Amino acid sequence: MNESIYIGALLHDLGKFIERSKKFNLDKEFQVGDVGHPKYSAQVISVLQKRNDFFAKHERRVVEFALYHHQPRNDIERIIQLADWLSSKERERDEVNKDTYYTVPLTSIFSRLFDENKEGFCYPLEPLDISSGFPKENIKLNTAHYENFATKFLEEIGKVTNDEQLFYLLEKYWWCIPAQTTNHVPDISLFDHSRTTAAIALCLYIEYANNKLTREDLIKMDKNDKEHFILINGDVSGIQNFIFNIPSKGAAKSLKGRSVYISLLTDVIANYIVKRLNLKQANILYNGGGNFYILAPKSAEEDFKNIRREIGEVLLNAHRGSIYVAIDYINLAPKDFDEFTKKWDKVKRKVNKSKRKKWHEIDLQQNFDKVFGPYGIFTKENEHCYLCGIDKSERKVSYNNDLEKSLCSLCESFIKITSDLSTANALKIEEVDDNRFNTKINTYEDIFRSFGFRYKFVNINTDIDLEQNGRMYLINNTDFIENGYRGFKFGAFNLPLDPQNGNILTFEQIAEKSKGDNKLGVLKLDVDNLGNIFLNGLGKSTSISRVAFLSRMLALYFQGYINELVKKRGWQEKLYIVFSGGDDTFIIGSWDTVLEFYQAFYEDFKKFVCQHPKVNFSAAISIFRYDYPVIMSAEIVEDKLNEAKNFLDKGEKQPTKNKVNLLGETFNKEEISKVLEFKDLLLEIIKENSKDKNFGRSFLFKIQKSTLGFKNILEKSTKGLVDNFRFWRLAYYLREINEGVTVNGEKINYAEKILDFYREIVLDNILDKSQNKKIKNIMIIPVAIKLALLETRD
Repeated sequence: MNESIYIGALLHDLGKFIERSKKFNLDKEFQVGDVGHPKYSAQVISVLQKRNDFFAKHERRVVEFALYHHQPRNDIERIIQLADWLSSKERERDEVNKDTYYTVPLTSIFSRLFDENKEGFCYPLEPLDISSGFPKENIKLNTAHYENFATKFLEEIGKVTNDEQLFYLLEKYWWCIPAQTTNHVPDISLFDHSRTTAAIALCLYIEYANNKLTREDLIKMDKNDKEHFILINGDVSGIQNFIFNIPSKGAAKSLKGRSVYISLLTDVIANYIVKRLNLKQANILYNGGGNFYILAPKSAEEDFKNIRREIGEVLLNAHRGSIYVAIDYINLAPKDFDEFTKKWDKVKRKVNKSKRKKWHEIDLQQNFDKVFGPYGIFTKENEHCYLCGIDKSERKVSYNNDLEKSLCSLCESFIKITSDLSTANALKIEEVDDNRFNTKINTYEDIFRSFGFRYKFVNINTDIDLEQNGRMYLINNTDFIENGYRGFKFGAFNLPLDPQNGNILTFEQIAEKSKGDNKLGVLKLDVDNLGNIFLNGLGKSTSISRVAFLSRMLALYFQGYINELVKKRGWQEKLYIVFSGGDDTFIIGSWDTVLEFYQAFYEDFKKFVCQHPKVNFSAAISIFRYDYPVIMSAEIVEDKLNEAKNFLDKGEKQPTKNKVNLLGETFNKEEISKVLEFKDLLLEIIKENSKDKNFGRSFLFKIQKSTLGFKNILEKSTKGLVDNFRFWRLAYYLREINEGVTVNGEKINYAEKILDFYREIVLDNILDKSQNKKIKNIMIIPVAIKLALLETRD
């Protein structure tokens, strides 16, 4: 019955999609009741049952779940109805679309955050892929659009053989269909409404089956304050040190594997919890960036506590405290779905507290030595792992020639992940029963096997026996159903490969692809005030389906679209994406490409979020030699990102964020544009004077010299002290060094162009005469000169 409830809830609103095509006629047996779409849902499911064994095994009850979910005749049908209600709690009303419900497109959820009401930003009807998610203005739909889209969907749903395929297929087609267009603002997707309805329905049924939910409770559910759910949150800590604490030599072969391991680990743990509690994929409300949320029934509370302890023991045994997954939960009553974002935030804060009391869920007395050590203090240099410190008596340790260090078999296995990724286009997942909670951990596969899973990256074109005892998920490709694959996984899994031999490019080779100086750029970025966006941005409409929609769309950009951007810009060999997921990204690459990536990624993000003024990200970009210690570069960039997020402009009491720290200086978006504009002007001057061997970089050094002391000038200006004489002397000097600039025999007044920058950035702002109050940072010119020097170095 569990699976029938799940399928019925997933498909309960299928008719909303089909009805809008105005193509399909209802059979006589389904022409009952007052509401239209349940009839279409029931008819389509009925047809599928006649043609498809998967749907047929659920018999008539799934048809009836859909047909009667608005007018339930028994307790089970009422569970579907209640799940539907709880999923869509507090939809915002709108009378405008009442008569044209079948032509209304899905409104971007970003356009309505913080009551912004940016009208006209909607999604076209198109199957989901990694380039999806960008809203378009003034989209007009008609029945023909729905008919064509429905035809494609019905063709593919007929090939479904299991509930997981069905889930991914609904995401592929229903992500862009509004769940409700009549009397409500259409800013929740049909997919997110359906998956959260299915998650709630399954929880309610388990409560009902365990006699925790009575018929009276079901009848009075809208007033029910009894707790029937738990909201689980898990968050990985220790990620930064785990990923980056490796030698710089050979780092390109190790970084990606360690990052992807964290991503897979959260996936394994989330799936393990769901499997142990007899739940389904829809119960995983979100999973990305080392973070997951799961909706479970209250009756599973004690089982969950045991599961959490088991997870802690496995990870402590494997990583000896370097990786910790804080997992906690809160109880939910039906009334809590009215303000679901508050509960989302509450469980997150509870998990953050758990991080400050690590391993509280296990027996610390029994595991004292594993938590507190000591580890391998009496071993010789080559008898313990250089990275994790484990002794060869506990785990196999061997010398790695590429890193020139001794590594244990577990740390070596992370390198194997990187190697597998280099040719992979799919992920194979198997459920295994052997070796559960094995005390001997030799590889990452042993850790996953402890939870009953085996994960392996494969190539569907070259690997054999792919389907044997495993489920296949295509990577960044949603065309999965034709060949019987289970679904798809979005993720920044690509690696920069040498086109000649297919090997992973080293950081030295990537640095050599830079313009001018062979340096690496390191970028870290993340979304500003994400907690506030969820907690306050959704306003009064804070249903679980809206939270699910918002979180999934953000993940689509950071885990999906990033791959499309890198590919279409031709940056595959110049960028090494260490990680990108949830709301943050870390990239190493040729320094000039990293700078270009930041610009493009930011501009596209603003398009993705409808240019919303309160949805931004801050970033930090630093430049290093290719052999600079990875852990140190990561720490520096992290510190600079914090500087960017906490930077206060003149007169500000609270940081506005939406900044980028470039080469140690923090700029807003307008200022960073000026940095690049001035850099390009300097390069243009050098190019036009390329015949003069005495010009070139010496010109840049003169300009650089003229900017010494800029910060002191700025500090004096904030106190009302302006050194006018110094500025005019500077202006005279600039004219002098540019007297000989000519193009085709004609003198070009580049000096005046340079002085224009000084006037706007220095004089006008300090004297408070600037037309553009957004240009405030006087260090625009020095940083632009540094970039020009980097680009012109041989």
